[in-house]
Amino acid sequence: MDKTREDLMQTLIQRMMSIMRHVHHGSIPGKPPLLSPPQVHLLFSIAGRNEGVSVKELAERTSVTPGAITQFVDGLVEMGLVMREGDQNDRRIVRLKLTELAKSQFEHFRKDYLTSASRVFDVLSNDEIKQLISLFDKINNSHDVKL
Repeated sequence: MDKTREDLMQTLIQRMMSIMRHVHHGSIPGKPPLLSPPQVHLLFSIAGRNEGVSVKELAERTSVTPGAITQFVDGLVEMGLVMREGDQNDRRIVRLKLTELAKSQFEHFRKDYLTSASRVFDVLSNDEIKQLISLFDKINNSHDVKL
C-alpha cells in the first residue's frame, strides 16, 4: 500500500519529534530533563548573541509566537539562566541574555546535550549524518528559514 504525501509528512514529523525526545531525555542518564526542548532551543539561540536578543527576534527565528517565547523564557528566568535587560538604544525593547550562572555552565551543558545527540545518532555514519544535514539545509534554504 502506497502512502500519500500527507501520510508521509505526518510520519516524518512524528519521527523527528521522537528523535528530539530521545536526544533531550538522554541528556543526563537516569535523571529527568530540567529543561523542555523549546527552552533548550531558546538557550542555544540566546547564547549565540552576546548583545542579547529580543523576544520578537527569537519569535522570528524560531517561528513561535512572542507569547509562547515569553512563557518559555519566564521559566528560564525563574531558574536563573536568563535575564531581561533594557535595550540601551530603545527603551521599548527588552533584551534576553544568559546570566553568569548560565554562561559558566553553558559549555558543559552544550557538551552533555551533544553527547546525548551523538548517542541517538550512533546508528548513522558520518557520511549519513552529512547527507541528513544536507537534506535539512535544502529544506531550510528553499523556505529561507533562519536557524
